[in-house]
Amino acid sequence: MAHSFLLSLNEAEFKAFLREALREIMSEKEVKAAKENASLMTIKEAAAFLKLKVSTLYEKTAEKVIPHIKRGKRLYFYIDELETWLKAGKVKTVQELQTEAATYTMQHKR
Repeated sequence: MAHSFLLSLNEAEFKAFLREALREIMSEKEVKAAKENASLMTIKEAAAFLKLKVSTLYEKTAEKVIPHIKRGKRLYFYIDELETWLKAGKVKTVQELQTEAATYTMQHKR
């Protein structure tokens, strides 16, 4: 079906079709790049986001405790990775621990 459509176009129509398709592809890539750049933070921005001192954040990156990107001497952070890292450190409530314990004992009765 697509082959017959392309074969039915003359040269000018084919070029116009190709131009429009390329514009759409480039537009999608620009939007994606803009989203990625918007979520990329410098160390100062990340420190402010995490409410930490910059020196503390440098320590955490040196210890490889926190997800980061290093390009040359510069450090960068993705906001979604920092949010995931924060959520992973969530301390369970007593109620959550009791529920897990009850579920475990029900499943592992001897």
